[in-house]
Amino acid sequence: MYRRDISSTLRILGVLLGAFVFYHIWTQPPTTPVPTPASLPATNIDATPNFPPALVEPAPPQDIPRTRLIEFGEAPSPAHQKVRDALDRNEYAETESALRTLSKTQIAAPRDKAYVAALWNNLGVQQEKNGGIDVSVKAFKRAVALAPRNPTALLNLTQAYWGLRHPSLTLQFLEGVTQVVPDDPFPHLALAELLIDKGRHLDAVQHLKRARARIHRDSNLTALLEKLEGKTAKVALRAQQTKALVPTTKPAKQAPVQELLPPQADTATPASMESAWPAPAAELLPPADPASDASLPVPAPAETTP
Repeated sequence: MYRRDISSTLRILGVLLGAFVFYHIWTQPPTTPVPTPASLPATNIDATPNFPPALVEPAPPQDIPRTRLIEFGEAPSPAHQKVRDALDRNEYAETESALRTLSKTQIAAPRDKAYVAALWNNLGVQQEKNGGIDVSVKAFKRAVALAPRNPTALLNLTQAYWGLRHPSLTLQFLEGVTQVVPDDPFPHLALAELLIDKGRHLDAVQHLKRARARIHRDSNLTALLEKLEGKTAKVALRAQQTKALVPTTKPAKQAPVQELLPPQADTATPASMESAWPAPAAELLPPADPASDASLPVPAPAETTP
């Protein structure tokens, strides 16, 4: 039987098939093999992800002014210079002890008083930074006691009183501070807040206006100013709403009760009408004879048939 040779045909088909496979492999994008569960690395689901540390933002400024230092001049004596040196070395306990041990003669002259007041004030500033206003208020009080007209020491004491809500923060005290330091906004704000607490909102508005005109001197007080202005604005709004509810026209005047009653008729009987009335029954009976015992005949009762 004759067999046809197809080897050449098979070779041609093989070449075509190879070319087809090569074409598809060349034109298709490379694929990433899908990993099997066994090939995946073991992970701890409860583990905290390793995020980069967050940036720590600086704290917003507080709505209280900064305490201020007093510039030193030349020390009046070596004893005063020794106290200042201890303060410059940040030895605050030693500084306070040395200030307390100064004799009266060392703080008698005006120059000595001013220098020791500056030492107490600057010690209070450092104590506030390290221990708060609870610690610094005593130093500020001593500074003001030695120099009551020193604006820096007076402002620092006012701020300490305000922060502690100290009972010494009175209207009289704050009004005195505004006279010594009229251009600083903080005493006006503290005074306005105290007036608001006492219900004197109109007086508080005046000091808020003065503080607004001076707020550029200490921008940290802007938040406090806006807070107090908001309180007075709410009170003013409530007053306007209450005024709108009250009628503006006065009600008509009512007549007295006697005028509202109908007129009553005159109950008096005219003399001309008295004769027209019938006489009483007693006047119509005949006069009785007082000497006779006879009485009027009494009618006999009617007879009844048995």
